[in-house]
Amino acid sequence: MARSRRFSPSLHPPRQAEGLTIGVERRTLAIALTAFLAVALVGGVLAFQVLRPLPTIAATSFLPATTRVGATPPSLPWPTTGSAALAVAGLGTIASHGPQTGLPLASTAKIMTALMILDDRPLRLTEQGPLVPVTASDVATYQAEKNQGQSVFPVAAGEQLSEYQALQALLIPSGNNIAELLAVWDAGSSGVFVDKMNAKASALHLAQTHYVDSTGLSPLSIGSPQDLITLAESALKDPVFAEIVAQPEATLPVAGRVFNVNAVIGQAGIVGVKTGSSGAAGACLVFAANVSADNQPAQIFGAIMGLPTLDDVFTSTTNLLNAVVPALHNASVLSTNQVIAEYQAPWGDSATVFAEQDINWVVYDGMVLKQRTDVIKIKAPLASGSSVGTLTLDLGEHHARLPLRTTEPIFEPDIFWRLIRLRLDRLLQ
Repeated sequence: MARSRRFSPSLHPPRQAEGLTIGVERRTLAIALTAFLAVALVGGVLAFQVLRPLPTIAATSFLPATTRVGATPPSLPWPTTGSAALAVAGLGTIASHGPQTGLPLASTAKIMTALMILDDRPLRLTEQGPLVPVTASDVATYQAEKNQGQSVFPVAAGEQLSEYQALQALLIPSGNNIAELLAVWDAGSSGVFVDKMNAKASALHLAQTHYVDSTGLSPLSIGSPQDLITLAESALKDPVFAEIVAQPEATLPVAGRVFNVNAVIGQAGIVGVKTGSSGAAGACLVFAANVSADNQPAQIFGAIMGLPTLDDVFTSTTNLLNAVVPALHNASVLSTNQVIAEYQAPWGDSATVFAEQDINWVVYDGMVLKQRTDVIKIKAPLASGSSVGTLTLDLGEHHARLPLRTTEPIFEPDIFWRLIRLRLDRLLQ
């Protein structure tokens, strides 16, 4: 008789229990994998935050583009007629009055005549230079021009003037005949010499100036007050020219003692330059004056054209100088302790920017100082004293370009700032 087979639970577990075990294992694996991925993700984010490049830092500039210096400029006592201009060495033209167009020059043209002679035949101080012979023809010219009432200097046939003496005769008593004598002596003819005068005027950018003679007697020899100032500044760079035009008198052959037509030489600091007077031009004066601006030397240039008399010109000149000088100052335009700009890092470090040089300029009240700050963007770390750009200053003809440096270092941020940076970036948006 066959035995019946019985099911043993210990040898053959139910299929339901087997499925439960597999499910548990799968969930455990999923949880472990999720945890791993979460840890990996967090680690990746943290690593990304720590290793992420630091941002560039831009500077904040504290200087305005323009600044007006000093007080309100004075109201100048211009003459009621004519044209005029004033300039200060280093500043350029500070004021003008009347038309700045080509006007008859009269004897102020002799500034260019003298400059051409000294360009072609330079002299050192104390040198007399080569001799300039005087012919019978030169004496005839002198007599004819004297009879016409021109400004002339007496000469004698056969005499010889040194170049220095001839320049004195040209510039102090203002001899027309000496201008013509020197033109022929230098260039061979008056026409060639005048061409050279015009070439020099072009080189000096005297846009309103044109010469037809070496004396300025012709009303077609023209220039503007501003052109005359530019010419005078150039001529005074020659020490021999500067010495002669500052002389109130001279003792010369034949004529003996002669006096400067410029009657205000030595007054109000005036050291030249040249008068002029004719029916077409009226009375004119180009002048230079050495003055003081807060105990610092300064030089004023001016030109007045078209007044009734030379006395009117002289009075206007001293009045203008008396008004301008108090408005000149030796000003501190920039100091080394002045903060130019600042870098501010997002993590709190900061560095100020400064210039390494003080700038002190003679200024005229009311002028505009132009300031341009050019600084680079930086990245940490940045050492103290790092070069970060330039500062450009312009005032009249003054110009300075100065390197800029930092006063403090900027360090890299700590790990905590790097980790929370993502949140900070969102807050700053």
